[in-house]
Amino acid sequence: MNLKALFAALALSLMASVAFAADDKKAEAKSDKPAEAKKEEAVELKADVDAKVKAAIETAKTANDAAKKAGFEWYWDNKPAGKHLEAAIKAANDGKNDDAMKIAKAVETAGVQGQEQAEKAKTAGPAAPGAKS
Repeated sequence: MNLKALFAALALSLMASVAFAADDKKAEAKSDKPAEAKKEEAVELKADVDAKVKAAIETAKTANDAAKKAGFEWYWDNKPAGKHLEAAIKAANDGKNDDAMKIAKAVETAGVQGQEQAEKAKTAGPAAPGAKS
């Protein structure tokens, strides 16, 4: 392949990707709700939820927020811990206290471990020469 053909193919590829990006922006602008409004739809905990469940959810939220702030929010089942916390809130609102407690405990554990991971990352570096791992 000569150099002109290579540059022509590269230019066409770049133009196509720019066109796709422009189409995506137009589609997003035409959607019913702006992207920020979709992101901000949070699940609220009802006032009549059991006190133990409410405390567990608040503890999990605190731990997860700290891990997220440190950049180490955990993901599992293709969802961040915050989405699992929303599932715990929905379960609590539906009166499924055992399910809500299990999910909240998992999110709290992930948040605490995420914070520990962030602390360890501060001093992470290559192994010393001759060190055994």
